[in-house]
Amino acid sequence: MKLALVTDVFPPNSGGSGWSTFYLARALEQRGHRVQVVMPRERQEPGTTEREYEGLPVTEYHYRAAKLPFVRNYTRNERLYPAFAEFLAGFFKENQIDLAHGQHYLTIPPSVRAAHEAGIPAVATVRDYWPVCYWTTHLSGDKVCPGCSELNRLVCLYRNQGPGGIAAAPVSLYMGSNLKLKQNWLAQADRTLAVSGYIAGKLRPFMPPERLEVLPNFVDLDRLEQIVAEPPATPGTDKPYLLFVGKFEENKGARLLLDVLRQARPDLPTLAVGDGSLRGELEQAVRDGLNLRVLDWAKNEEVLRLMKHAEALLFPSLWPEPLSRVLLEASGVGALVVAMETGGTPDIIRHDHNGLLAKDAPGMARQLADILAPGQEEKRDRLKAAARETAREKFSQEAVVERVEKLYRTLTGKE
Repeated sequence: MKLALVTDVFPPNSGGSGWSTFYLARALEQRGHRVQVVMPRERQEPGTTEREYEGLPVTEYHYRAAKLPFVRNYTRNERLYPAFAEFLAGFFKENQIDLAHGQHYLTIPPSVRAAHEAGIPAVATVRDYWPVCYWTTHLSGDKVCPGCSELNRLVCLYRNQGPGGIAAAPVSLYMGSNLKLKQNWLAQADRTLAVSGYIAGKLRPFMPPERLEVLPNFVDLDRLEQIVAEPPATPGTDKPYLLFVGKFEENKGARLLLDVLRQARPDLPTLAVGDGSLRGELEQAVRDGLNLRVLDWAKNEEVLRLMKHAEALLFPSLWPEPLSRVLLEASGVGALVVAMETGGTPDIIRHDHNGLLAKDAPGMARQLADILAPGQEEKRDRLKAAARETAREKFSQEAVVERVEKLYRTLTGKE
């Protein structure tokens, strides 16, 4: 098949969404499909640019965007969508594309519109909260958003923009209409793929149920296996340790991590790898005698090795993670995970089957203390082995891409 992956960003300079799109494109190419990547690129001059990344053709559509908050969003959504959709429709026809797959909030609405104009199926992947949250984070300040009502949007403006947000209160009407616009276009996709059951639950109020399904991101297990064949280079990792990897922020559970460690009092040191606004609190906890080492961000390869060799990976996130890549990779390397039961985490971790889940800090501390107790070696090994098997069955490249390919064939009729 000739496929167009329409993405907001793409390597080499991109975040998680762009890398997930790259891995999908590469896997589809390996299975014999022809993949064209198309993306909008903010530039002053109109036009397009052609480039390649690791053999994949990438077409960049140039657009201009304002710098002023909210006006910038308008130029990147309401103004960009119809213009980009017109370009995409011509691109799909000219390149005889069989199916378009939008990857994020800048590209799903125009790719759905363009695909229908070109007479081909449109697929959309939702990896975070952009259809239900103007800020895309599902956070109001550092708290989980209770829902995007008119009142809550005003609260969000204050928490996210400070006192200036109150002056911008009339903008809350635009925020609501902007979400409706995105939801309406998403609802017209021939199939929407939510990366977790939790995200699917957020979409159900406005999505036709027969066109919504859960299909996760995947990890390259062969790559992980090659990387973790070497031990970590971080000093002190030749002895047993616990691990936390992530931003040192409230919503990521940095404070909750300290509560868990104070209650569980493990004999093993905990390595906290990352950075953030709560770094000072973690360092103060070290000075107060907590068995904790605060380290800077490490490269992904070193993090994978640290996870592989840790006695347990602690994942105290209070934010409802859509589908944590840290946990996917942890499962892929066979790490023992002790996590908070939030968001899409239960899609990866089943309590007492391939990891441990808790609903609060005392529960997480108990789970950690119990699994580290003498005589639990066999259970730890069982959970690690089950994590690896879960990754292979549900989140491997082979398992996920086979489902994607089957969906494409169903929608195009090219069985």
